[in-house]
Amino acid sequence: MGDRSGQPPPDAATAALRDPERLRALHDTGLSTTSDSVMERFAAMVRVQLRVPVALVSLVERDRQVLPGLAGLAEPWATARETPLSHSFCRHVVADGQPLVIADARASERVRDNPAVQDLGVVAYAGMPLTSLDGDVLGSLCAIDTEPREWTDDELATLADLAAMCTTELRLRLATRHHTRERDRTLELSAMLDVAHDRNQILLTAAQSLASARTLEQIRHQVSDLVSGDSAPTYVGLVITERHGGLRRVADPRLPLDLAVGEYESYGLDAPLVTAKAVRERRLVCYSDPDALAEDFPPETVDLYRRMGLHATACAPLVGMREVVGALVFGWDGPHPLDAGEREVITTIAAYTGQALERVRLIERRVGVARELQEAMLSPLPEVPGLTTAAAYLPSDVDEAVGGDWYDAIPLPGGRTVAVTVGDITGHDVHASTLMGQVRSMLRQAAWCLPVAGPAKAVEALESALAGIPVPAHGTLVHVHLTPHADGSGRWTMDYSNAGHPEPVLVRPDGTVDLLRGHDMLFGFPDFRSGPRADHRVVLEPGSTVLLHTDGLVERRDLDYDDSVADLCALLATLAGKPPRAVVDTVIAELVPPGQADDDVAVLAIGV
Repeated sequence: MGDRSGQPPPDAATAALRDPERLRALHDTGLSTTSDSVMERFAAMVRVQLRVPVALVSLVERDRQVLPGLAGLAEPWATARETPLSHSFCRHVVADGQPLVIADARASERVRDNPAVQDLGVVAYAGMPLTSLDGDVLGSLCAIDTEPREWTDDELATLADLAAMCTTELRLRLATRHHTRERDRTLELSAMLDVAHDRNQILLTAAQSLASARTLEQIRHQVSDLVSGDSAPTYVGLVITERHGGLRRVADPRLPLDLAVGEYESYGLDAPLVTAKAVRERRLVCYSDPDALAEDFPPETVDLYRRMGLHATACAPLVGMREVVGALVFGWDGPHPLDAGEREVITTIAAYTGQALERVRLIERRVGVARELQEAMLSPLPEVPGLTTAAAYLPSDVDEAVGGDWYDAIPLPGGRTVAVTVGDITGHDVHASTLMGQVRSMLRQAAWCLPVAGPAKAVEALESALAGIPVPAHGTLVHVHLTPHADGSGRWTMDYSNAGHPEPVLVRPDGTVDLLRGHDMLFGFPDFRSGPRADHRVVLEPGSTVLLHTDGLVERRDLDYDDSVADLCALLATLAGKPPRAVVDTVIAELVPPGQADDDVAVLAIGV
């Protein structure tokens, strides 16, 4: 497209800018030089969908233009959020009352002398009017390029659609402000406000439900359940981009329609589908009936939608901060041309869905890395003559929960005594997992440096180091020193110090099960201890098994803690004499059903 910048007479332009009704409407929007989150989103959408370096929501006042929404604007203008009218292209949109499209401002007689060409780097410009309830032009939604650019019809249509949505938002704000003094508005306006309210409720529900989504399945279900009413779609589908560049359909087993398109579980961006087209072109794609669809797609595509029972479709790309992350497709079982309001709702829901999908992917990457780090720190258990050991770590099934549970075993200087620890850092996040690594290493060092002082002294040394460095870690642990008897009897002495942790369980050779009582307060708060930590001792006969575990093994939301511990003891009684590996695997299988781990679990069994 070439230059479209016809110029009205100077007196008419000045009159348009200074029109009192227009200026009053500007004031009533409540927008000025303060950032507005909704206006920022519109600017960001223009920048991404038109692939321009700068996009603005510009409102033209009497002697300046203010920018409540902007993306890509350089300093100092981005901080100031205003320019004098001498730097404004958007004032021409107000003066003309129509779009302004310029391919190269340096060659345009109307704007080539505008200081914005030099100061802001404006070369190519496309601006669409933003209007009040009365049709007064308040400003423009504009796209700016720093290089000459021939704007295509599709780009201008996309910009016009976004401007219509932005205009609706401005009008809603004006309608709200005018409500108390405009009770006698026409029935047509009242109907429009009712429709706008219904759509706002949909958008509010979308914002709330998708903001709480933490998994891809939750996003899929919430999007499917979102749209209701007389004109609600009969089908809502979600497609996500894959790392290799293709697309994958996220099926909802609750919807029979989803089961009808198995041949399109995954497909490329060049596939003859509405979703692929929307992602390729980064814009809302709509077909009101099968005939409209047939104009752009081959017969097999039309037949696919016919088999799904869909006559009309609308598909919006899910645009993230850096890339398109998927597409949202709506389908109706009858002809359904979309009005501007429905386009706004679909585009906004797609924006919320894109944000939720991007957040879920970030959470999955972050939790995955944290869990890999945590599991990497759980080193293999040492081989100790006279002892058999086995351990397991089970991450939580709760979304985003990355715990600080750990187990550890090291031989101490001299080679006879083995130090064993099972612990749990307070917290269920990446920070807790990081602190766990520090505490594990520091306790190893304390036990190594104090090999004959006993477990309690090692824990006290850990607390002293945590407080002095400082390291903000606290939680529970049981630290054990195991030493073989020198008389060849096969017995071992077990000295242990318990810092607020679940009691170790001793299974004797005859099947008798004892909880090894005696514990102090949790670690990490040395100033609150009333005295030194205590060591406790028990002699382990050959054939005995000791089980150490974190609270995730026995704590359940729907079970009493004491009952859970009793269940564990009863189960261990049946496992007397079993190898530690079998003990660990059995207690996890019996007490932590798949998919029901509320907390992460660490278990370590020692067989004498």
